Amino acid sequence: MRFDRVKDILSLAIRLQGMRGGVTLTDIQDRFSVSRRTAERMRDAVEAVFGPLETVETGDRRIHWRLQSSPLRQFIHFSAEELVELESAAGHLERTGLVERADRLRGLAVKLRAVARRPSPEELEAALGALMEVEGLAMRPGPKQNLEEGLLTLVRDAITTRRTIEFDYLSRTTGQRSRHRVRPYGVLYGNRAFLVGRTDWADDTRLWRLAKVSEARITDEAFERDPAFDLRSYAERSFGTFQEEPVEVALRFDADAAPDAKAFQFHPGQTAVENDDGSLTVRFKAGGMQEMCWHLVTWGEGVTVERPAALRRRLAEMCASLTAHHHAECPDQETRS
Repeated sequence: MRFDRVKDILSLAIRLQGMRGGVTLTDIQDRFSVSRRTAERMRDAVEAVFGPLETVETGDRRIHWRLQSSPLRQFIHFSAEELVELESAAGHLERTGLVERADRLRGLAVKLRAVARRPSPEELEAALGALMEVEGLAMRPGPKQNLEEGLLTLVRDAITTRRTIEFDYLSRTTGQRSRHRVRPYGVLYGNRAFLVGRTDWADDTRLWRLAKVSEARITDEAFERDPAFDLRSYAERSFGTFQEEPVEVALRFDADAAPDAKAFQFHPGQTAVENDDGSLTVRFKAGGMQEMCWHLVTWGEGVTVERPAALRRRLAEMCASLTAHHHAECPDQETRS
């Protein structure tokens, strides 16, 4: 057997043990770029070397296999580069105010260093130090969230145990705090973190900005989660976090902007078509036109809103307002210049 194939089989064994939902033959084909027959041989080779595979019930019509094997653990190792990726991710979370999530990632890195067989702890620390000196996070303007300590943990516990939570919420419009009781369904992370939940006073699902939540507690009141609710589908209704009735959007990027736009994901359900003149047309369905305008301004004259007309009007109004604001004479302009 070729050396590359041995590496592939070991890699497959690690995936079979590490993927909670198991691995299908299609997964093996896609991961290793092999035919179905070769995928079957690889699966059988893992079973022959590391022990029997078990099937995982997922509700999918395809068979999912998983490996339970203690001896496999001695073959698993990781590099300093992989630990640096954890630190980079933790640093990004920390900069946006998600300190609890950053601490969990750093805790995971500590555990991984503790169980490392190779390289040695000393070699690993030296390599980590060298990499951290030459890699860093570029500063990006954005909101820094100040979440109450322990809030994310509390919300996750409530979601897992399906119990309602109570909290004070600072209204952005009135500046007043009010007490709310919410059935938590999930958390959405973007530029800001939002709690997704339902209340008795609203028929639809609502969003609460976690940075404005305080004095939260889990109650003893249990609730039944709506089985039809899907957090990913809910999130994909919107361009950002503002939930509006989705509309059909078509954006045309000129030839100069097209290469950048082609590599950009505007929405998970988008389609992109390259036009004969070198421009690129991107289409998707989503709500949140205000957030779309905020983003489209960054593309300048490189983008044209083809539809809907309401989005084009709103973008034009925003640009006109910005132009009027910045053309207005500053009262102390001469004294500052």
